[in-house]
Amino acid sequence: MAQGWGLSAKLIGYVAVGAVITSVAVGIARVKNERIHLGEMMNYSGQNMANTTAAGAASLVVGYDYGNLEILSRNVADQPNVMGVSILNKDERIMSQAVVNTTKQYRRFQSPIVFDGAIVGSVAVDISTEPLEQAIDELYTRIIIEQTFLGLILGVIVYVFASRGIVNPIHKLTETMEATINKGEPYIAKELEVSSGDEIGRLINVFNKLNQQLASNYEKLQSKIDLADQALRNKNIELIARTDELENALEMLSSMATTDWLTKLPNRRQFDEVFEQMLSQADRYKEPLSLVLIDVDNFKDINDTYGHAAGDEVLQQIGTFLKEAVRRSDSPARLGGDEFSILLYHTSEQQAAKLVRQLLKKIKSYVFNFSGQNVSITLSSGIAQYGSDASTKQSLYFSADKALYTAKQQGRDQYSLFSQLPREEA
Repeated sequence: MAQGWGLSAKLIGYVAVGAVITSVAVGIARVKNERIHLGEMMNYSGQNMANTTAAGAASLVVGYDYGNLEILSRNVADQPNVMGVSILNKDERIMSQAVVNTTKQYRRFQSPIVFDGAIVGSVAVDISTEPLEQAIDELYTRIIIEQTFLGLILGVIVYVFASRGIVNPIHKLTETMEATINKGEPYIAKELEVSSGDEIGRLINVFNKLNQQLASNYEKLQSKIDLADQALRNKNIELIARTDELENALEMLSSMATTDWLTKLPNRRQFDEVFEQMLSQADRYKEPLSLVLIDVDNFKDINDTYGHAAGDEVLQQIGTFLKEAVRRSDSPARLGGDEFSILLYHTSEQQAAKLVRQLLKKIKSYVFNFSGQNVSITLSSGIAQYGSDASTKQSLYFSADKALYTAKQQGRDQYSLFSQLPREEA
């Protein structure tokens, strides 16, 4: 008996230890795989955010637009788990920085700032790794506990089934188990009959009790699995919502990179891109293309007299009139300060002049009210046509700017055609 009990004890010990080690190893492997997956997701999200921030900061860095750089930095820093954002120029001097937290647990993602094919600076975004480490720790603890528990149960079951000296009951028990497995059931639905009160009977009684506990544990485990599945579904819903939020944030950053925040017109960067496209299209299809440059007359006096809020109102209203005046194929833009432009596709210089006359008249007739005073605003404009006045992007812009300068020299509140300038001026 003592020797038999010793062998049985060794058997259950070997089986239990082997099952626990195997289960724990499987659990550790699962945790490692999940860690790699979560790390890759974090790297992708962090680098994508750095790249998007760099794209949004390009024109602002070139234009030394510190105000919008600060807004951009704060918007990115407000994103979940972002610890800090730094925007540097090409000399690695900080132009804008937003720090949310000083924790040491973060990853830094960097991206160069490229403008017109040249690197003009860089962006560094610090993403906290604390949520990642916390999720890994919780997953590690839960899996180890579950795998250890299942390993121990397996060891006990194997010990009961492998005990020597009970051949017939074990055979019957084996048949019953095989029948249960063939039916796909997780445990034996009925108790085994106890035909004696000796060790065999006691063994069967023990098995019946273990089977009952297994059934109970299975039901509890199944309930936990159901709860875990529900929690996973909830997490998926939350992840989808967070993804939508991130996409909205990225869309906002993209819009900030190409749109003037005050007038909602395309900015200088977007103007340059559209300019190149329209020139290529005009060359390909031999269509006329006109460039209109517009300045607000005495704009500095408006700011000095009535304040910058009044100046902003003037710029916003001009932006509204520009959008209303052009066709869908045209491209108005704010180039900076009080300077605006319109690219008019399939439009001759004379057709462009007609549009500008209407625009100048509409602006002049519009009455602004600042500090109880009615104020009238006038514009000056220069017009040049691609092909007849200039053959390149730079020369077309120079021609329109020369015409604008002439309009201002001749008294403002008018437009000038480059083609009508004296030869020596042109």
